[in-house]
Amino acid sequence: MTAPTAKEIPGGGCEFCAISAGLAPATVVRRWSETIAIVPLAPVTDGHVIVLPTRHVPDAAFEPVVTGLTMRRAAELAQTAGGAANLITSIGPDATQTAPHLHIHLVPRRAHDGLALPWTTTGTASAAAGLGAVSDDPTGAWIGEA
Repeated sequence: MTAPTAKEIPGGGCEFCAISAGLAPATVVRRWSETIAIVPLAPVTDGHVIVLPTRHVPDAAFEPVVTGLTMRRAAELAQTAGGAANLITSIGPDATQTAPHLHIHLVPRRAHDGLALPWTTTGTASAAAGLGAVSDDPTGAWIGEA
C-alpha cells in the first residue's frame, strides 16, 4: 500500500485531517463523532493532549460554532482529569499557530512544573512598555500588580 497523496487526504494534505481519517498514526485518547483528542508528538507535561475537530477548520476564528464544540470537549477532558490546566489555541502563524487546523492544547499543570507561558516571563513587550505585571518565576506565578 502506498501513502496517500495530498489530494487523497481530507483537508488537502493537513496532518490533523489525516489523523482524523485514520490515514496517519497518532495516539488517540478519546474520539467523539465530531472531535478527536490525541497525544502530541512532544508533550510538554504528563497528560498533555490536543483536541481537534475531525473535519478541517483552519483556526479558532474560522467557524466559531466548531471552535465552541471543540473547546467543550477539551473542557470535558480537563474536568475528568481534575486539577490545574491550560487550554490553549492560536489563530495564525503570528500567534504561534504551526498547524493550520483548529486545535486546542490541554496542558495539565502542577506547582513548580517549570513551564512558563510566553506572556508570563520577564522581558515581554508589555513589561517593557510598563503595561502590567509579569512573572519572573519560570513556574508562571504572578508577582506584582498591574
